[in-house]
Amino acid sequence: MGDLKKVLTNVRTRGSWGEVQLGMLLEQMLTPDQYGTNVATTGTSERVEFAIRLPGGESGECVWLPIDAKFPKEDYERLLDAVERADPPAVEESSRQLENRVRQEAKDISQKYVAPPQTTDFALMYLPTEGLYAEVLRRPGLIEALQRDHRVTVAGRRRWRRF
Repeated sequence: MGDLKKVLTNVRTRGSWGEVQLGMLLEQMLTPDQYGTNVATTGTSERVEFAIRLPGGESGECVWLPIDAKFPKEDYERLLDAVERADPPAVEESSRQLENRVRQEAKDISQKYVAPPQTTDFALMYLPTEGLYAEVLRRPGLIEALQRDHRVTVAGRRRWRRF
């Protein structure tokens, strides 16, 4: 357990952990020619971790569905700590911080990776833990706002099992 905590305290390692988890899910569900890794979806130097290859592009080319893994661990842990301490002002503040972080991540994903007609007109943000995914779903209106404002749909391990 201590080793896992060490891994998850490093932001870069934690991001890699989410990417590896997402990669394993895609590998289990799709064939290698149905998705790409480190794909430049917009024609810039920005590369999304994973993208699903879909038919329907101009002149027979594929259209990419960008998927980016995010793990705002510190924000989520602050919320869990405040709930455990039964501190309503801290719960409210940490909830707001988590929601703002998720909104910012969705905005970044949209700006970096969504570029129709090379991509779909939306992207997926993968949250690698069920608790974090459930917390984001629990926020009133957040999912709808991310879809409306940034064209980003949130996905987690539980949702992937349904596909």
